[in-house]
Amino acid sequence: LVFKPSAVLIIFCFANLKRVTKELLVALVISKQLENIDWASVMLSLYTAICLAVYFDPIGTTIIQTDVFDSCKWKCLLFAQLWPGSFCMTLPEHDCRIPDHVEGWTIHGLWPSGRKSCNNSWHLTHEDIDDLQVNLFLHWPSLTNTNAFKFWGNEWRKHGTCAACADSMSCPHKYFSLALQLWKQFTINEAFIAAGITPSCDNSYKLEHFYSALTDMGTHVDFQCCTIKERQVLMQIKIPLSKDLSIGCNHTEEHFSNQYYHPCTNKAEIYFYPFTDHPHNPCP
Repeated sequence: LVFKPSAVLIIFCFANLKRVTKELLVALVISKQLENIDWASVMLSLYTAICLAVYFDPIGTTIIQTDVFDSCKWKCLLFAQLWPGSFCMTLPEHDCRIPDHVEGWTIHGLWPSGRKSCNNSWHLTHEDIDDLQVNLFLHWPSLTNTNAFKFWGNEWRKHGTCAACADSMSCPHKYFSLALQLWKQFTINEAFIAAGITPSCDNSYKLEHFYSALTDMGTHVDFQCCTIKERQVLMQIKIPLSKDLSIGCNHTEEHFSNQYYHPCTNKAEIYFYPFTDHPHNPCP
């Protein structure tokens, strides 16, 4: 919303601008003696500058509004789950690890399509997700040497801040709670077992087999593979949701690119490798 200050507020801004600006300049000059700074005046000067800028610079305000509006333009929400057994094969051995408790598909992210890093100043804090961290460690672990909380913080900064314009994800707690809820709703492990798809170094599957296993998850599910020793290996599955969280959303406007994996194709059989004690080479 465009802020329209009252006449009284404008008079207040002008009346104080000269005095507080002078005090701010003096404070900056003697910045080496921090105890002498009148921080109340510093804050008041910043407030004065803001109210003047908002009132006399509608163009700047419009730019801010446009940025916020653009960040909310996304159409689809992509819930990505990762198969750790394949993921580690694409990274140097010292850069990847699979926690002992991980036995199946894990959360990779919850991503508004086509939008990233909408508010780099909105940082995740431990207090934001204090009651969620146990479940996040279980179902949204870091598979690299990156600290788990740092990993979640990066996901919030890159993707959560863009999702926050939706009521269901308007703060970090809602965003991460929703991801955990979706993990319970979209149980890929169980769906694959029911369809007879099990990890193997020798058996392969057609792409249609995977689609059939996840028919309950909509018609636009993305299966993403990596190429290892000339084999197409399943790595990630992205389930598209509409902004209202209904299943299925055509996100063809998003261009996928990654140096490690790509959309699986039906031109070759697809392998689904198991977890082993050697995650970087499960099928020597």
